[in-house]
Amino acid sequence: MDVVEPEGEWSITEPFKPVEENGKLYGRGAADMKGALAAQTKAFIDLHRDSEFNGRAVLMAVGDEEIGGFDGSKALANEYSEKGKGFDHVIVGEPTDLDLQVGTRGLFWANVYLKGESVHATRPQLVETNTVEKLPEALKRLGNLEMSFENDGPLPDPSSEVTIVESTDTYNSIPAEVKIGMDIRYLPGQKVDEVVEDIENSLEGLEVGVEVEVEQDHGGDFKLEDEKFRDTAFNVLTEVRGEEPEQITSGGASDGRFFSNNGTPFIELGVNQESVHGENEYCKVENLKKLRKAYFEISKRMTR
Repeated sequence: MDVVEPEGEWSITEPFKPVEENGKLYGRGAADMKGALAAQTKAFIDLHRDSEFNGRAVLMAVGDEEIGGFDGSKALANEYSEKGKGFDHVIVGEPTDLDLQVGTRGLFWANVYLKGESVHATRPQLVETNTVEKLPEALKRLGNLEMSFENDGPLPDPSSEVTIVESTDTYNSIPAEVKIGMDIRYLPGQKVDEVVEDIENSLEGLEVGVEVEVEQDHGGDFKLEDEKFRDTAFNVLTEVRGEEPEQITSGGASDGRFFSNNGTPFIELGVNQESVHGENEYCKVENLKKLRKAYFEISKRMTR
């Protein structure tokens, strides 16, 4: 239920005053992802009222999805699993343009430390190497990081991006340590330890000490192999849309990772993506109606 902060200038309406205009519903979270939550809620009620539905449906609305999901979806996924009431299938309402998300790369954050010796800035001769001077070469190598894992599809290749650089905040000291933070997206079957080794190998011969630390492994590497689930969702969406959906594998990690980490297959299915986190965020009202029907039909057919 949480959303990102409404930054920027909104011209259609105020961020938290929803307005429907020209078939679009405007407001913060309309696309990501209160629109999908509304459609899921309606579908949940429809299932409850349908005498032919003989499965068990659980509607989850959490308040920390945008900041990690650890106290929401992760806690719920673990609680249900520990009680022996784990789920057979999960539908996550991430915005997908009514296409079918059938795979995601995993995510972990790494800290790379360049280590040397600290000394006063007026006495650089007392240390062999200034760690900061090795930073450009380290960034160049990390920017061209090659991973040893072979991608056999259909997901995008693994990726790595430098996102943080930190050192001392003291002007008159050569730092003993420089920290480089990295965002790593890895594939199903790829081991985090192997990626760490790839990072270490890329920095060999840098003439400073190197230490790689896994800050947090979010998991989430997933490729949908449940054929019935995939085919059912695909067929329902084809009926609802009037055309075949794309089966997509791009995008970032979602709360679905907490369920896949427990062995539960999931798909992502939601409204339009183009205005997510932006000004004048919106979703198409017609898509909400289609989503409601899709959520209902997928759930009902998967329990037959």
